[in-house]
Amino acid sequence: MTEHGDKIPNLTTERVREKLADERDPKAIKRLTAAREYLERLSPAQIEDKYGWSRQTIYNWLNRFEERGFEAALYDDPKSGRSPKLDDDQFDRFADALQEPPTEVGYNDPVWSS
Repeated sequence: MTEHGDKIPNLTTERVREKLADERDPKAIKRLTAAREYLERLSPAQIEDKYGWSRQTIYNWLNRFEERGFEAALYDDPKSGRSPKLDDDQFDRFADALQEPPTEVGYNDPVWSS
């Protein structure tokens, strides 16, 4: 592990704060928050105590900023996997149906269940 202050030397608190103000992705918000706190002189141990994130995770996030650059560090790479069985239109209809009671879309149950 490096000494406090050795990570993300090319990142400024102002840039992190600007991005944090507009960000909506929960993982990106956590990464930005950890970077902001670190840049404001909190150690990874202090960030761990404050937020409950593991110290290793905080170091991993700080390393992401160094290795990938600012924007790329915020978001996870797309995951591979099986293709969806529903196309976009089918998924939208499914999501809309879930907003209605089951009886409105042809089921006899009064509420949705797993």
